[in-house]
Amino acid sequence: MDIAPSPFAVRQTFGPRADDVDQHEHLPAPSPSASFLGPHHLVHCPDTPEAFVLASTEPVRQHFAFSTELPQDHPLFSDATAPFHDLLYPIESLRQTALFAAGRYFRVPENRRTLVTTSAAVVTDVAPWQRSRTGSQLGLDLDLTPTEVVKGVPRGMRCRASVSIDGAECGTAEARLLFLMPGVYRNHRTHGRQESEHSAQRNSGLPPGHATPAPSLVGRGSARNVMIGLPFDESEEGLTFPVDVPSAREVLPDAGHEVPASLFLEASRQAALFAAGELYGFAPSHTLLTNWRASFRGFAEPGLPLRCSVQPLGEQAGSELRRNASGQPVAELRLTFVQGSRVVSTVAASVLQIC
Repeated sequence: MDIAPSPFAVRQTFGPRADDVDQHEHLPAPSPSASFLGPHHLVHCPDTPEAFVLASTEPVRQHFAFSTELPQDHPLFSDATAPFHDLLYPIESLRQTALFAAGRYFRVPENRRTLVTTSAAVVTDVAPWQRSRTGSQLGLDLDLTPTEVVKGVPRGMRCRASVSIDGAECGTAEARLLFLMPGVYRNHRTHGRQESEHSAQRNSGLPPGHATPAPSLVGRGSARNVMIGLPFDESEEGLTFPVDVPSAREVLPDAGHEVPASLFLEASRQAALFAAGELYGFAPSHTLLTNWRASFRGFAEPGLPLRCSVQPLGEQAGSELRRNASGQPVAELRLTFVQGSRVVSTVAASVLQIC
């Protein structure tokens, strides 16, 4: 791939260019956050000859190839105690690339607000995820499919990517996005906030005097990256953690006026690793989140407390664990994020003990 001086290289474009459209009507197609993802490159792979010749496209499925070098000294992505690349990185790469394509290629108006409705990540081969050398390359083969197209503009998008590291296919990543009109977005936020405020009695963050777990217990090396507090109570059925939203917003990208979508992956990963250690005796420094599937119900509010409960998925904690083809134990967990009495996200997660 040719290397361009820009931190985000687009080798095939179509539709109106950013400097040819009304900036108040269409997205100016900003590049994904170079400070968060580092130097990265995107190639559009049109399916039709006219897309090459005319630099245009219909609002139908489009294929892209994304590549970047996996970070080696990032304050978050390189802070894992387990010897694996961070699953959050390809998921965030998919999300930011989809948002870039929404404006640049699918002409979604800039006043639309994005709601993630579902997201998933699956590790299909563990070996390539091991940090064995510097300069490892991440590749995403992305299919972006617009949905509910009205007058050529999609109201949503299905995103699916095949993940490879150093050329070896090793996972998949998916997401479904909705692009909300301003009035719909305001109604979502107002309704969700009012529902949560009825039963949420304090501000966001940890309760006064509430301690956080040691970073090693949630798979991190730095206390700065710990996003949950110690569990409120323990039982055979599971654990409930407070989520430190203010601290997470300082570490994660695109916080804005909302709780960033990436918080749910990172907070659920930390809660799942801690719970796997407490319920099953897993060692966090030898564990890997291999399957993560989440659904979201509107927006979480950054000014209200957020809690995450973790329970065994379909089994009691004392039951025998499922094992993979190599005989390694897998903890299957169900996580629920709530603000007051309102459920904002549910997650199914699998944690693999490497032994």
